[in-house]
Amino acid sequence: MWAELEALQRRIKAVDQQMMQRARDRLDDLTKPQGSLGMLEQEIIRLSGVMGKVIPEIRSPAAVIYAADHGVAAEDVSAYGPEVTEEMVVNLCMGSAVSSVIARNQGVRLMVVDVGVRSVVRHPGAVVHKVANGTQNFTQGPAMSMTELRSAVQVGIDTAHALVDDGHDLLVTGEMGIGNTTAATALAACLLERPVAELVGRGTGIGQTQMARKQSVIERAIQQNAPDPNSPLDCMAKLGGFEIAALAGTIMAAASRQVPVLLDGLMTGVAALWAVRLNPRVADYLFASHVSAEPAHRAVLEALGLRPLLNLGLRLGEGSGGLLALPLLQNACRVMAETATFTDARVTNPHRKAVPAPNIEQSAGVDKPPVPLDFSEEERAAVYKAILARRDIRVFLPDKIPDDVLGRILSAGHHGPSVGYMQPWNFIVIDDRSTLQRLQEVVERERVAAAEHYRDLKRDYYLRLKVEGLLQAPLTLCVTNDSTRGGPHVLGRNTIPETDLMSTACAIENMWLAARAEGVAMGWVSIYRKEDVRSILRIPDHVDPVALLTVGYTPHFPDIPVLERVGWGRRLPFDSVVYFNAWEQTRNEG
Repeated sequence: MWAELEALQRRIKAVDQQMMQRARDRLDDLTKPQGSLGMLEQEIIRLSGVMGKVIPEIRSPAAVIYAADHGVAAEDVSAYGPEVTEEMVVNLCMGSAVSSVIARNQGVRLMVVDVGVRSVVRHPGAVVHKVANGTQNFTQGPAMSMTELRSAVQVGIDTAHALVDDGHDLLVTGEMGIGNTTAATALAACLLERPVAELVGRGTGIGQTQMARKQSVIERAIQQNAPDPNSPLDCMAKLGGFEIAALAGTIMAAASRQVPVLLDGLMTGVAALWAVRLNPRVADYLFASHVSAEPAHRAVLEALGLRPLLNLGLRLGEGSGGLLALPLLQNACRVMAETATFTDARVTNPHRKAVPAPNIEQSAGVDKPPVPLDFSEEERAAVYKAILARRDIRVFLPDKIPDDVLGRILSAGHHGPSVGYMQPWNFIVIDDRSTLQRLQEVVERERVAAAEHYRDLKRDYYLRLKVEGLLQAPLTLCVTNDSTRGGPHVLGRNTIPETDLMSTACAIENMWLAARAEGVAMGWVSIYRKEDVRSILRIPDHVDPVALLTVGYTPHFPDIPVLERVGWGRRLPFDSVVYFNAWEQTRNEG
């Protein structure tokens, strides 16, 4: 092997066995008879080990189809002429092929890579990484040189890395190339050391005479080239195809990134077998979508130890079987995530068993969460940036807030969490200047009255603080709390009735963070008497006006809170507010 391939092999890790056991235990505790999902349960468990998640999830699959021509097509081993490869690549790119239709309707990205089509592909949608204009006729010598083999494998490696970098978490593999079942069968016969007669099939639908010719061509090629069954590189160079080599590169690269690979038919299976011969760990990352009508495919899957999800007699290729089977894996993952356990559903578990607590510290995924993350690293950073950059603002510009921006901010509030889903809030948008003036007057009265709570210099200090911007901001929101919403008995509110107010506070925080992300400032005005605000805004007596929020653009968001900057207070040390297991107990004491 060359250095780059050796380095890739070293990055292929063993799957997480502890996550697999935790997934197995969870499956057994779901509200269903044990094992009732058949082989899907084993596939879920394997996905857990591959992804390092107790709850695996396939959010963004992609399909990659490699296309190349074969010199052996000149031997009349296919029902189609060599020109069909390029024509079908165009058809795939135009969205008119079977795989294109399935991928489009499932929302799966489909990439078509020309790794060795003999002519120029007449569609800009094809990704061109052409190693050569097809392989050589392997009845007259090796199909490719070692340099060409290396290039083809590297195309597959680079493509897989690019797809994973784009956020794709499962790769469906496929191929297109007239004559490639001949090459794949020859390669399978070499790697499996099986007679060609046991493996040869009808490919795209050839008759008995043509199949006899195909068998003879393969046997002659093996005899002519004498590939070494113990050297995968030698076998691929002498008998393989550029698209098969590229598929193998993609499979190995995906495994190195802990990304599962959903195989299609014979060509992808042979590519996988070749990769596994280089590194047996690759097998753990493989999932078989179906078993085709090709005898060699069944033999390859048996050698890989894979059970196909489908058995429909498919013989189309181009990733079609993988795309058809993909929803099975996705739905199996959803069942794992969303089905209640016996405990959650309060259903008697007829097969309860004692499950030891997992030793999380020994898990290969100890530094990773046990479930898929919904946010990219950049998105997570943006959330924390909004939290840390949120400020209570009192200085505003007079510019109007666009309606769509205000709508998003209000919607963020309305999507706040609420106990019993009671949603006790209402939002009153106030931009009438006379109304704002009346609100400012009652706030100013209470601000001055509040000064009596402070003495001497502290009182003067307080009176100099700007505590509201009602007349400067273009609008103010009054957020109300209706403790009667949801009726007299609200789920989860029996013993802590003030959770309605907590819910409204969550809605306010949602709006505050959304406003900060929109570049909009917000200030909480809390110095007023509720009866005054009720009267001005005609709010019913049973509804509390819990916040007046001034909203507008500001010339500056301070780096630190204003009250900290002016010396009114400081943020408490983080460790002083976090206890473990009991009041004032540190982690070590717990």
